[in-house]
Amino acid sequence: MQRLILGGLGFAFTCLGFLLLQPANCLAGNWPGWRGPGGMGQTDEKTLPLKWDGKTGENVLWKVPLGGIGNSSPIVWGDKVFVTISRKQTNKEQDAKIVPEHWVACFSTADGKELWRTAVDSGHYPRGYGIYAVPTPVTDGKYIYSWFSSGVFAALDFDGKMIWRSEVPGELPKNIDGLVNSPLLYKDTVIRIVNVEQRDAKGVVQALDKKTGDVKWEKPLIKSGSANASPLLLNIDGKDELLVPSGNMLDALNPADGSSIWSFKRRMGDLSPVYASGILFTDAPGGPAIGIDPLGQGDITKTNAKWKTDKTPASYAYASPVISGDCVYRAARPGLLTCWKLSTGEEVFSEQLKDITSLASPVATADGLIYFATSGKTYIIKAGPKLQIVAENELGGFHGNNGGSPAISNGRIYLRDAEPAGPAGALLYCIGSK
Repeated sequence: MQRLILGGLGFAFTCLGFLLLQPANCLAGNWPGWRGPGGMGQTDEKTLPLKWDGKTGENVLWKVPLGGIGNSSPIVWGDKVFVTISRKQTNKEQDAKIVPEHWVACFSTADGKELWRTAVDSGHYPRGYGIYAVPTPVTDGKYIYSWFSSGVFAALDFDGKMIWRSEVPGELPKNIDGLVNSPLLYKDTVIRIVNVEQRDAKGVVQALDKKTGDVKWEKPLIKSGSANASPLLLNIDGKDELLVPSGNMLDALNPADGSSIWSFKRRMGDLSPVYASGILFTDAPGGPAIGIDPLGQGDITKTNAKWKTDKTPASYAYASPVISGDCVYRAARPGLLTCWKLSTGEEVFSEQLKDITSLASPVATADGLIYFATSGKTYIIKAGPKLQIVAENELGGFHGNNGGSPAISNGRIYLRDAEPAGPAGALLYCIGSK
């Protein structure tokens, strides 16, 4: 593992710790959850395609209609791609209390053939703009665990058979868009955030038994405002830590029982943290970027900030940052790419790139490239202290809401439309050179 490319020894130890928690073949071409095996947009693959074109079909191996919409990302295990899909609902339909519809679908990696599609009965949480397939599912190679914004969680096997299904009880507070945080796996549990922090309500983080869906432990979140950021699992100094973002707090919990390890008061918002070389990087649009030493106990707000920047770009952004070497990259609207030095927080560059995604999170490869890839406009840059654009690609997807982050597997890139781009509707694409 190369230090310069993969974020130093800190990332190497993180990956080693993650491998101890996951199936042995987790990195062997699989992309089991949001942002890949480590949850930070890192891949050990090299020589991914640099050029593709939606009009000519160059390096577009296949594309298939999804029959619905969603901001969730595809995941890949072996020869199968899994995607969650929902039906678009207008506000008028919401007012009429139309029951939301959503599915888990499975496609062949070889040719995009749809192998099965399973409907998951909805929960009772409304969603203001009608997209229910927002959290990305996660798999352990045996079951697919899917979390929908309507408040329903389901486990399916690889043949599409429902293993168990559960709903979040109670009513969702007003002005909450839905449940959007992606789940992750830890040993025999699947961990999710039920983020309903609003007014008098508090969110919770829960560990569910993978086989039954029963709650094994639950911990309330301190009321600090809602956040769309997803949890992150790290192994730091030989100890497992579950990082749980909420609006104004970052908590580190023991994933085995939910007990507190440390907390850091800071604005979190919608961007998930990333970690390498002993530094945890957190950033929220309009708030400061902070480098945190994640070793500690209790409230580490005043003791463990290694550096803190002034305000970061306040532009709208859901795309979480990615680390490569000593650089952290984050894109925001309108077309702004910023790079910071991980070790010091120094801004390295901030450049305008027209139509760079502010929704889909980037991927860093083992050969020193960063892919800001979507079904619309894609930029590929060379990692380093100077902006070097390697390629720009157009697939033809919907530019305005291309929120599905890419999945990487066996030299291929899997991308999805969030919403329909044309008469064929929303599509799932496979990009590759063979």
